[in-house]
This record gives sequence, structure tokens and C-alpha cells, in this order.
Amino acid sequence: MYYFIVNIASSSGKARGAWHALEAELKRRGTPYRAFFTRYQGHAGELAGKLTSKAGGGGISLVAVGGDGTANEVVNGIKDFAKVRFGYIPIGSGNDLGRGLSLPKDPVAALKLILESEECHAMDLGKVSWGRKLEKSAYFNISSGIGMDAEVCRRVNASGMKVFLNRLHFGRLSYFIQTILTLAYMPDVRARVQFDGGEKKRVRGLICMASMNHKCEGGGLPMAPNASDQDGKLSICYIYGLSKLQALLPLIALTRGKHLGFPGIEVKDCSFCELWLENALAGHTDGEDLGDLVHLRYECLPGALKVMR
Repeated sequence: MYYFIVNIASSSGKARGAWHALEAELKRRGTPYRAFFTRYQGHAGELAGKLTSKAGGGGISLVAVGGDGTANEVVNGIKDFAKVRFGYIPIGSGNDLGRGLSLPKDPVAALKLILESEECHAMDLGKVSWGRKLEKSAYFNISSGIGMDAEVCRRVNASGMKVFLNRLHFGRLSYFIQTILTLAYMPDVRARVQFDGGEKKRVRGLICMASMNHKCEGGGLPMAPNASDQDGKLSICYIYGLSKLQALLPLIALTRGKHLGFPGIEVKDCSFCELWLENALAGHTDGEDLGDLVHLRYECLPGALKVMR
């Protein structure tokens, strides 16, 4: 039995037609399944929690149908990763998880991979903790960030630009436009960062820090071109110490994955990382807003998610 959590509203409503095609394929194959449709933000996580809490010794095959946000909600709702075989059918505007897992863009082709999967892909998961005592936490499939990339996600989600450009098949453009607009208003923030419990490094003028489990975020932006979801580490890309004018060229290079080696851009692979900020900056996990934060910890959970593909 396969359990599907479907976000019909994904990709400005295009997921509805995709689900009809998926359901037709399931019926054609005679595959036993149950489908659950999300009705509000957070509902996918609630459904995942209820379904996985009832999983027996044989586990459960759970498939998320929607965008990166839907996949994030489902994974954060899972009660016991050891009992779950996770599948993902990417139907969103960003589709960074599908890109990272090399999944087909065609939903029916992605479904066939899941149904014919014999061995699961053991994917690392990221975990971010925040708060005065790091008492809050969330998992991420793709990335979690602080600063400009989080502020861009916030602005894209709050504006109507993404929906409009999605209809023109230019959804990725909304992230680039907001990146340029956001850069002009970024404050000068001092921070301290510590990798794998080593010496704390002082950072002045932090523009952003992205903790990457996959190579791309923001609809294909290759923040960490060498990241792997099976190496037991996160790739931390952080940009700092640049004026707004100086940052323009590296950011343009970043869109092509050619930013490594620019002054003010560093990438560090680590098992965990802790960050302290003098002033709060916006935070996100897989594009989902975490609020304004001053203390965070990122860590990698090696091979935690068993992915059918």
C-alpha cells in the first residue's frame, strides 16, 4: 500500500491535472493506494504524523506530491524515519529536491521510479535548531539559511510575483529579481561561526549563510556546487565582508555556480555548525520562514531518509 499526500495547490494549481494523470497510472497498474489532500499550510505535516505514527513493523511507503515546501512539511511530520520509505513527485516552481535527487520532471515518470524502486537511496537530512537555548528545531531536505537567501524566500512567498511568473513558466526569475532588490537593504551584521566544534571565527558584514544538503536552492541556484546528500556532511556557503556593489559580481557568478574563489565567499563542509549573530536576520528551512533569528545550529543526520527512486 502506498500513501500519497497531495498538495493540489502546488505550482499555481497545476498539480490537480498532474494528480489525475498519476491516479490513472496507479489504477492502470492495479497499485493499492490511498490519497490524502492538503487543505491548509501545515496540513501535510499533520497527515504525515498521523500516518507514520500508525506504521507497523513493516513500515510505510509515503509519497509527497507537490513542491519543495510540501516535501519539507511531510518530512517534518514523520514520527520515525526508520519505518518510512519516502517518495517524492516534484510538482512545484522550485523543484530543488527533485533536481538534487535527479528525479524526472514528468510526474508519471517519477511515479514509475517509485513503484519500481528496489533499493532505497539513503539520503542525509539536515537539522536546524534555534532559540535562546536552541529549543526549537526542524529538518530540511535541501537547505536552511540565514540572511539574504532567507529574506528572498520571505519576499517571494509574500508577493504575487511568484504566482504571476509561474503562469509564464518563469517562476525561477522571481528569486533572482528579489535577490537584487533584497541586497540593497541588507544590514551590516557581525557574527561568530564555529564548524565541528572548532575555533570560533568572527565574521563581519554577513550577507547570508546557506547550509546545503543538495547543490541548489531557490529554484536551481547552485550555492554549493560540490554538495552531496550522501557524504554525512553539510556544505556551508557564506558570503560576508562585501559592500553591496562588490557583492553584485559574485552573486551574478553564483547563478552559474562560478562563485567559488571570489573574495568574501567561502564554502565549508562540516558535520555541524553553530552561528551567533549580533542582530537578528531572517531564517528559512527549505524556503519555509523560521522568523528572525540570532542563534542557530545546523547539523547533518547521515542517511536518515530512505528515498524510493
